[in-house]
Amino acid sequence: MHIRAAICLGMLIASSPALADGYMFRDGHFPEGQSTVFRLTSEQKKLISLYRKCRDNTKTPYIFHLTPAQSAALAKASGIAPERFAIFESYHRDLGVDIEFNIINRFSEEEFEVPHKLLSPESEVREWETDVIGWAPSPLASVNVAEVKVGECPK
Repeated sequence: MHIRAAICLGMLIASSPALADGYMFRDGHFPEGQSTVFRLTSEQKKLISLYRKCRDNTKTPYIFHLTPAQSAALAKASGIAPERFAIFESYHRDLGVDIEFNIINRFSEEEFEVPHKLLSPESEVREWETDVIGWAPSPLASVNVAEVKVGECPK
C-alpha cells in the first residue's frame, strides 16, 4: 500500500508546474516585485504580432525595444533601462516566463509590463544568449515592421 501512495505522490509532484523553470503569471501579471507599465505603440504591436507568427526558437528572442520616453521612465523607476527585451504575452495565453533576463509581458491589447526583478545589463544578456544558450541573431531584431508584407516572415 505504501508503494501506491509513493507512486501517486510522485506523479502529483511531477505534474505540477515547475517554478524552478521560471515564473508563472498571476492574474495575467508578473508575480513578484515591482513592474513598470507602458502603453504599446502601433509599431510595438506590429512587432509583437510578427514575433508571434515568425518566432524561431533557434534565434534570440531579444528583439523588443522601448521608445526613448519608455526607456527614460523605466530608468527612473528601476535604475536601469536595457536595450532589448524578450516578449511574453499573458494576453495571448502565455502562462509564465521561462527567461530570467529583460522581459516584457503584454497583458492586454494596449499595455505591457516590465518586471524590475528581471532587469539586467545588456552585457550579461548578450553573454547568456550567445555563450550559454547559443541563440543566433534574429532577423526580427532589425526589421522595419512597416515594410514587412502581410503573411511573410523576414529572413
